[in-house]
Amino acid sequence: MRILKRIIFILGIVSLVIIILLSVTLFVAKHIKIKEIVENEIEHSLGINVTIREITFSPLLAHIGLKGVTIHNPDGFPGDELAYLESLHFIFDPLEVLTQKKPNIYLTGLDLKRLNIIKNKQGKINLQELIPVSGPRVKNIEVPFRFDVVVLSIGQLIYTDYSGSSKRERKYAIGIKDATFVGLNDENAVVKMVIYKALENTDVGKMINMTFVPVVSAVNDTIDSAWSTAKVASKGVWEIATLPMKIIFGKVNK
Repeated sequence: MRILKRIIFILGIVSLVIIILLSVTLFVAKHIKIKEIVENEIEHSLGINVTIREITFSPLLAHIGLKGVTIHNPDGFPGDELAYLESLHFIFDPLEVLTQKKPNIYLTGLDLKRLNIIKNKQGKINLQELIPVSGPRVKNIEVPFRFDVVVLSIGQLIYTDYSGSSKRERKYAIGIKDATFVGLNDENAVVKMVIYKALENTDVGKMINMTFVPVVSAVNDTIDSAWSTAKVASKGVWEIATLPMKIIFGKVNK
């Protein structure tokens, strides 16, 4: 009887702790300006000015979802939008937040609706001004995130040239859907891969005189093949898939 009471007592304590954690999560979501914090962190880490329409996350923050993400052009370029992301999802182990400065991002889902590449009157390219797509990084992140599995969709690429006597614009339907990449070591590698895939089958790279080399250890055509073969960090596919709320990119409501 004492053992049973002790078990019930322990289960009660565990339940109380879970309730407290959930309450804290909901309190944070309601009272702290999460959007502004994330926007400021992105700007600080990558030097990119962004605006986020909506942020959602699961209890205990195992999944964070961003919707309506606008990446703004740097100064000196016409038009405000450099890129528009329909959605951006991250899945990680919330326990690692407590034990590591920056946890592994086990699954990243990125839906890039538009990428606007602009050459201004002075012949400068907005990507070159904003993102170090080649050469050493401008900013050194001491402890970068590691992106184990990245699922990428890209809709449209728009190239606009203001350097001539008249504006020239070309639009490309990219049509990438759920292309999957494994083992990207940091945020910069993710950015390079996105740009590489957007320009891969167009002539824009030649027109702006930029060469892109993908940074990736393995590439799969579909998310299913990645889930069946990926063994990332110290966790296998099953462990990642069964993180709290069991949120997988293909099943997340957009």
